[in-house]
Amino acid sequence: MYFGLRAVMGEGDIGWLCVLAAFPFALGGFFTYNGMTFEQFILAVLRSEFLYPRKLVFRSENLYAKALEHSSVKEALRLD
Repeated sequence: MYFGLRAVMGEGDIGWLCVLAAFPFALGGFFTYNGMTFEQFILAVLRSEFLYPRKLVFRSENLYAKALEHSSVKEALRLD
């Protein structure tokens, strides 16, 4: 940025533009979300939104019935 605008603008103005251009990158250095750095967060967003988009469907699961499928308790309950 500095070398491209050196002929067009003064050095003081270019310095401020360089600071403003570097600000998002510096802010990314302090960013954390659920223990992820900025780069990891951006990759997770890209993967979940664009690379692996899918429609999530809720299906309930009766864990109690599953546990009783192969147990002798189920047979004991039928005899009563």
